[in-house]
Amino acid sequence: MEDSKEWVWTESEYNFFMTLQDEDKLEYMYDYFNSLFFFDGDESDTFEYEIDLEDDGEHHNSTAIDVMITDTHFIIKCDDEEIALKTISTFQMDGYIIMFESKKNNTHTYKYIGMAGPFSVN
Repeated sequence: MEDSKEWVWTESEYNFFMTLQDEDKLEYMYDYFNSLFFFDGDESDTFEYEIDLEDDGEHHNSTAIDVMITDTHFIIKCDDEEIALKTISTFQMDGYIIMFESKKNNTHTYKYIGMAGPFSVN
């Protein structure tokens, strides 16, 4: 790859990249972008680009969530229904097969059925 800050492929590099498995492609891209944005050439700990994280002045509420996983159940306790459902969705995307069992107040109980392949690459 050329020593520039643009994504430029040589034919041999493109051909090499296309022979990689998906996981290897992700690692390749990760390494490339880390070297592009976070190292200035001498691999020091300084950032090549500054990242401006501005405080928007608003105070954001945080939501507590408790997740208990046993060999037979997932128990999620959260005051925010939407966050509780997103949390269980995350487990399902990761391949957990779970079945809703009960809800009492802010506690959701799911029965663990088994494991399958993940639905996401995260």
